Amino acid sequence: MTDRRQLEWLWLSAVLGPGAAHCGQVLALYGTPGELYEAVGKEDMSGLLTPAQLRRAEQLTPERFSPLLARCHHMGVRVLCQDEEDYPARLAALSDAPPVLYCTGDVSALSQPAAVAMIGSRRPSSYGVEAAALIGGQLAQAGVCLVSGLADGLDSEAHKAAVAAGAPTVGVLGTAIDKTYPVTNRRLRSEMEQGCGAVISEFAPGEATGAGGFLQRNRIIAALADAVCVVEARQKSGTMNTVGHAKRYGRTVFAVPGAIFSPLCGGTNQLLEEGQAYAAPSAAPILRHLGIEPAPQKSVSRRARPAAPTLSAEAKAMQKALTSQAQGLEPLAKAAGLSAGQALAALMELEVSGIAVSGAGGQYRRV
Repeated sequence: MTDRRQLEWLWLSAVLGPGAAHCGQVLALYGTPGELYEAVGKEDMSGLLTPAQLRRAEQLTPERFSPLLARCHHMGVRVLCQDEEDYPARLAALSDAPPVLYCTGDVSALSQPAAVAMIGSRRPSSYGVEAAALIGGQLAQAGVCLVSGLADGLDSEAHKAAVAAGAPTVGVLGTAIDKTYPVTNRRLRSEMEQGCGAVISEFAPGEATGAGGFLQRNRIIAALADAVCVVEARQKSGTMNTVGHAKRYGRTVFAVPGAIFSPLCGGTNQLLEEGQAYAAPSAAPILRHLGIEPAPQKSVSRRARPAAPTLSAEAKAMQKALTSQAQGLEPLAKAAGLSAGQALAALMELEVSGIAVSGAGGQYRRV
């Protein structure tokens, strides 16, 4: 049986459009999407809705969204409406919260008692990758939910740290819920969903989105967290856009101190210089802010190296080919004398063993 209530929320989402800038104002006046729908054509809404929104309100009906709701059920996509218990409370309280969220994976990840957004460059330095792995690992081991954008670079490092620790994590997409971008993160997304993580989007299955979708999702990343940690970012970047939303929502911002000569650290260092963020050389200050006592840390600040594992012949060949400089699959395969398939399997083996680390653009380097 079709849920009329959910259809009305889908209708409201379509009427307001991406960003839902004044969803809270609409609901404050009318209470529910159903009450708004009943008032369309009977009341003057020109001061509340834009001309485009008003046209959609008049032309669309809740019943039109029955096929979308059925498709979501068929795909295993959870439709979370603002009035539902599983809709994240941190987000529901905001004036520009999406009327509807589409979710795959473990929905409980959206309502963890402690959550931190880890954000940063899609093309990070090796320093940024190690810092994200270290701080993300410490937060995840303390049971903190890590929120990020499932993008290349430092987003991926945050999610990987959570998966490795068996901790909850939330990936917020800037695309339709049934599209993973970049496609190279499909495996990571699957690991998140099969563990205790969730992936969400305000865009329905098959919905076309442009570059603006990634900027719109930044507000959701900031809203879902109690604090935001900027690992590495340029002064002008999407990461700094997320920081702006965090400030708007009253979220505490932390930044990892970076090299003063690196443009990749320009944004983080500026935040610290201007007093807009607290320094986070480790997860300890973030955990204390959350009311969690940090575990005693070892004196070594870099990622701990495991005992030497037993490697396959292909992995040993690849280990010799790896350097401290990140390289793509093709040159590494050539240097190791392996086929592309063998090289990829060897790199995965080395990454699991803690010998190699993957970075942005599918590049690998020695730890």
